[in-house]
Amino acid sequence: MAGLAAAAQPPQSAPPPPPAPEVAPAEPAQAPVAPPAAPLNVPPITEKEVAPAPPPAAEAKPPGVPERRARYDVAVIEALDKVTAQSLRFEAAVGRPVRFKSLVFTVKACERSAPEEAVEDSVAYVTVDSQPRGAPGKPALAPRQAFKGWMYASSPGLHPLEHPVYDAWLITCRAAAPPIAPAR
Repeated sequence: MAGLAAAAQPPQSAPPPPPAPEVAPAEPAQAPVAPPAAPLNVPPITEKEVAPAPPPAAEAKPPGVPERRARYDVAVIEALDKVTAQSLRFEAAVGRPVRFKSLVFTVKACERSAPEEAVEDSVAYVTVDSQPRGAPGKPALAPRQAFKGWMYASSPGLHPLEHPVYDAWLITCRAAAPPIAPAR
């Protein structure tokens, strides 16, 4: 039982910790002061070392005069029949009417952007007449103008052809192919 009594005794408390020594507040550390640097002895620049000034840029044109757009004689147009989903890409020469189903396209001018312009684009002034083909034995109906204005290849929805059955838009402008000489 003596072992039991020794186990039941409360544990002895540890001695109190010694008091911490007082520390004086630290003074702010100062950076070491370097002696002032001696001035550099730089030799003067001679005229042989100096590059000549660039010559003034020669202006090809007076400022504010834009370059003219290049004119072409063929417009490439794509047309879509919304009922049958048939599309056709065709070429229309400037001044010559071209028929797509009941529409007649006449290109008045076709231009491409000048090299100085930021966006490369093609524009064409087009008139589109709706002229259904006449039935045999009956006179042809008078044409109705469906569209008249500029078409832009980069923005086909800017000035669209508004027709219930057909859509059409400009693809590009190009030069006509030279005629092929007949073989001799």
